[in-house]
Amino acid sequence: MKKDDFTMPRSFPRAPIGVVVKVKTEHGTHHYHSKNLSAGGIFLLTDTPLDEETKVTLEIILPSISTPVRAMGEVVWKQRQNPAGFAVKFIEINEGGQKLIRWMVERYLDKQESS
Repeated sequence: MKKDDFTMPRSFPRAPIGVVVKVKTEHGTHHYHSKNLSAGGIFLLTDTPLDEETKVTLEIILPSISTPVRAMGEVVWKQRQNPAGFAVKFIEINEGGQKLIRWMVERYLDKQESS
């Protein structure tokens, strides 16, 4: 998937939800903060984005949830400026984790609409 694919209609709504994410690659483990989140993926902020097509294991630490949501993903694009970071598409996530993320995003978007 290329960055251009993100201009197509999204399968999942996304919200500007900032959470801590533990990312494991074959080169090590790092912690990042998210810029936004959806049931289909996440954008992570960093000055040194991972390369496209990098496979990652994610542990997404959601507020008020004791167990992190675990997923496998692939970096689908990176951005080196304002804000620098990379987008990860979930390629494997259990149904419970995806439902939790979907619930958080919907709750956030509902609050924005009612404001």
